[in-house]
Amino acid sequence: MAVAIRLPDMGTNVEECKVLGWRVKPGEAVKRGDVLADIETDKAVAELESTGEGVLLEVVVKAGDLARTGDVLAYVGKPGERVGGEAQAAAAPVLPCAAASPVATSPQREGVQYPRVAPIVRNLAAKLGVDLGRVKGTGAGGVITREDVQRASRRT
Repeated sequence: MAVAIRLPDMGTNVEECKVLGWRVKPGEAVKRGDVLADIETDKAVAELESTGEGVLLEVVVKAGDLARTGDVLAYVGKPGERVGGEAQAAAAPVLPCAAASPVATSPQREGVQYPRVAPIVRNLAAKLGVDLGRVKGTGAGGVITREDVQRASRRT
């Protein structure tokens, strides 16, 4: 059975990471502990190691896309093994990268759309006591920028 390679918990206040690039291509052999990809948080770049052995069967999150902690990034298994059924259903939706910064649309809950904001900007808002739900994003596609948060903090 294929092993789902998930985004590990990268530490305090890190909810999402950007996949910078894959070092292994589908079909290439991997061992447990081999570096599969480079991932970026708002503070550092880290290496994603394989938790399975065999070949890289499928890449779920492409280079440049964002993923949240626990999301399935790829599958490793036996050569020719198919990824499907429960394994595919367990894969969380991938959040596309907007521009060059790690920004994603947060999930909807009960019809409420949460703002698009980079983790570092979200942290700044928390530090300044700014409610992101009340901030209008001026970045590309309505993304909340650092300047938007700073402007909102001066209003309160």
